[in-house]
Amino acid sequence: MSDPVFGKTWKMSKAQSMFTGSSTPANETRLYEKVGRGYKLTVSGTHDGQPYEWGYTAQYDGKPSPVYGRPDVDVIEKHKVTDLITIGSFTKKGKIVAAYRRATSVDGKTLTVVASGNRPDGTTYFDVLKYKPARA
Repeated sequence: MSDPVFGKTWKMSKAQSMFTGSSTPANETRLYEKVGRGYKLTVSGTHDGQPYEWGYTAQYDGKPSPVYGRPDVDVIEKHKVTDLITIGSFTKKGKIVAAYRRATSVDGKTLTVVASGNRPDGTTYFDVLKYKPARA
C-alpha cells in the first residue's frame, strides 16, 4: 500500500482540532508531494490575520532535513513507521524542541497530526490537528 497522504490537499478542520493555547490558526492546508523515497511538505494558512507558509523536503531515513518558514524550528528528523504513520522530531540549534506523529486513516479520508513540545518562551504545547481532503 502506498501512503494515502499523497495526491491531496489537506484542509484543517478547526472544529475537530485541539490546540493548547488561546491562539489557533484561522485556516491551514497541507500538501504532501512524493519526492524520491520521501516527500515534500508545504503548510500554509493564516494566523492572527497574517498569512504563513512553512515546509521541508525529507527522505524517510531519520536524517536531519532543513525546515523553512518557521522561526521556532530549523530541522526535522522523521521516520516512516508504516504506510499510514510517520513520527519525528523538530530541533532548533541542535536541541529537540518538539515531537510529532502523523497518521492517515486507512480509507484516506482523515489525516491526524499530533504535536507536542516547547515554545520559545518555555511553555509547553500539545496540539491535535485533524485534516480532511479539500474539495476541488
